[in-house]
Amino acid sequence: MIDFDRFITGLGNVVLWSIVAFILAVALFEVLNRRYKLISEIFEENSVAAGIFAGAFVLGIFYTVTQIVIN
Repeated sequence: MIDFDRFITGLGNVVLWSIVAFILAVALFEVLNRRYKLISEIFEENSVAAGIFAGAFVLGIFYTVTQIVIN
């Protein structure tokens, strides 16, 4: 039998930390876009390196938040 209160608490934590990770990723992407014109580098200049750079930062944020949730 599943403990319903524990399930709801865990689900709430996952949803909360997912929202936090999403907000951090969007904020970081906006900072990178303003400083380095990242969107124009990726789409207009077709820079693969800029895409990898942005993706690495976003994945790093999500990985860090995942480690916080797990522990």
